[in-house]
Amino acid sequence: MKPSSQRLTTKPKKGASRAATAATLSENKLTTAYGKTHGIAGKKAMKVNIFPGGKRERQAGVFVAFAGSSVMAHDAVMKGVSGRALTRIWDSTRGTLPADAILKAIGVSARTAHRIKSDPDKPLDARTTDGIYRLESVRAMAEEVLGSAEAADEWLDTEAMGLEFRKPIDLVSTSPGAEAVKTLLQRMKYGVYA
Repeated sequence: MKPSSQRLTTKPKKGASRAATAATLSENKLTTAYGKTHGIAGKKAMKVNIFPGGKRERQAGVFVAFAGSSVMAHDAVMKGVSGRALTRIWDSTRGTLPADAILKAIGVSARTAHRIKSDPDKPLDARTTDGIYRLESVRAMAEEVLGSAEAADEWLDTEAMGLEFRKPIDLVSTSPGAEAVKTLLQRMKYGVYA
């Protein structure tokens, strides 16, 4: 799918006048689907692909909120993401991963998920956000190793010999389990199965 337009955000030049700096910062603002405008001064240039309908390109399966260093990801988890993150996961895995397996991996009940869907703008707690982060980081790594999101989701829902014949999606609900899945994916990436 080819993007309909691409934007390149830039930093204001050193020694630039206030007017030039303000113009650069106003160019950096991006209106999201929810009507919020984001402008980040002093950050590195970042290419944003916007497709017809205003949808942003998914960057290797990980939400933009978790992009960056591990410390930045920690801060995003502690702050919490909106309930829309859970809806995005359901939409992106529709037909490839069972909803109950996703809820178990994230660590929320069906009733809690229904409450989250009824008020999607409310920030999720750190525990639920951490579950989303774990699932999305494993999905991103599986997508990188296996080549597509569909192949990654299919692999997550299939028993793996390297995980003692357990489904990777079942192990993502804990940090040690997620690490075991990531270790297996690293071994698969480099062809080391023994």
